[in-house]
Amino acid sequence: MSALAELGYARLSEGEYFSEWCEENLQHSVDRFAGSPVVFEQWQRDFFDEALAADEFGTPYWSNVALVVSRKNGKTAMLAALALYRLLEDEGQPEILLAAASDKQAGRLFDAVVSYLRRAPHLDERVHRREYVGEIVNVETGGKIIRLPSSGETLDGFNPSLAICDELHAWTTPTRRRVWTSLNTGGAARQRTQVVTITTAGDALARETSILGRLIDGNERHGDVERPHEGLTVSRNHEGRTLLFNYSAPTTDPRDVDSMKLANPASWVSREFLAKQAANDELTDAEVLQLHGCVWAAGFEAWIDPVAWARCAEPGVSIPAGSRVSVGVDIGLKHDATAVVVAWPREDGRTVLQARVWTPRPGFEPSLLEIEAHIRGLADRYSVGAVCYDPKFFVRSAQELADELPMIEIAQNSSPMKEALQGFFSAVLEGALVHEGSGELTAHVLAATAERTDGGWKVSKLKQSRHIDACVAAVMALYGTQHLVSTPTSFFAFA
Repeated sequence: MSALAELGYARLSEGEYFSEWCEENLQHSVDRFAGSPVVFEQWQRDFFDEALAADEFGTPYWSNVALVVSRKNGKTAMLAALALYRLLEDEGQPEILLAAASDKQAGRLFDAVVSYLRRAPHLDERVHRREYVGEIVNVETGGKIIRLPSSGETLDGFNPSLAICDELHAWTTPTRRRVWTSLNTGGAARQRTQVVTITTAGDALARETSILGRLIDGNERHGDVERPHEGLTVSRNHEGRTLLFNYSAPTTDPRDVDSMKLANPASWVSREFLAKQAANDELTDAEVLQLHGCVWAAGFEAWIDPVAWARCAEPGVSIPAGSRVSVGVDIGLKHDATAVVVAWPREDGRTVLQARVWTPRPGFEPSLLEIEAHIRGLADRYSVGAVCYDPKFFVRSAQELADELPMIEIAQNSSPMKEALQGFFSAVLEGALVHEGSGELTAHVLAATAERTDGGWKVSKLKQSRHIDACVAAVMALYGTQHLVSTPTSFFAFA
């Protein structure tokens, strides 16, 4: 990793001093490392050298710092050490928040800080530990480490100088999302707040919509990207002041231990350990890849292979006005989403898909009139030769549109739908589809599971909390490209 002087963006860094401070003051308390000083390895030093970069006034250069690394690589020890260092060494009245997806996870991080103090009486005498409420107070400055409850709605009442976010991949609840937004949009009162995250990778099904997935993809898309080796991507978004070290094994085979080792920089994570995890019958390949390789892997139940789907991505792709298209419509009320997908057979033989999704939420449900208006708007922009739809919840609307557009009813258990599902599956494998590469269409496609029966595919949700409506609409839209008609007709249907 380049030295800060070579990077040229910061005047100084506390990284070296922090590493020395940890070695002089902190001891491990777990397993074979118990009693030994906390000595960071070079990969950890490289991370902290940049994470603790500052300008000439000592203000942290990076507002948001994230390290994505596999389990068992010392994540908790690193975060706890940083929290304690900031409490005891920062001037003023530091306030350090320990935030996690659950109270149990936040408790582990808080307990790691307490363990450091118990093995360092000279540090422990400088603080007052209020373990029953999750606080550690610096008796000299009044600074605090605070274990943030997972039920906390916002940061009201807090004024953090440092927020430590553990296992960001699991921050999926509305409450955690609101906390993350508060931390990263000026919700905290201090101007010098730094947010530091260390996490494993998440589930591929949630990457497009998760906080962590968007953070990684956005930073690598908009920042300066460096690849020190195949298993590490460092992205630096100077405009957004976000630094991200992303370790990820360059493999989809958990038994490829050489590749898996690249996502496990810690010397104590051996190839033998990784091989043992890959052979563990209690873990699926997807779980091993995610937990020990930081690979965003979907389970085997996923209908569409994420790698094959990713190969169809073409960021920024669009459909020119006036193009001959088909439209797929899948309506969901109350709990399911509603999706309208446009399919355009491009001259190169590939079909471009673009989706619009309405997701219900408290106080909002999509209106059928709004959906009808959207479809009419598509007809104004494109030459619509087929509108394929699931009749559930849409019969009246289809009848309203039938005088204007060619409507094709496709019942979900019909032979045409089975044909459509097979056609979509084959098109993905053959690379015959084109999509934007991210967003709700991708999330819906990767959330679908399927069972191959004698009659063809039977598609459903991998998890009830996921939506697959855009996937269903895309299947019908692609099918519609085979049935484009030259002029609008009255309502007709496939049984």
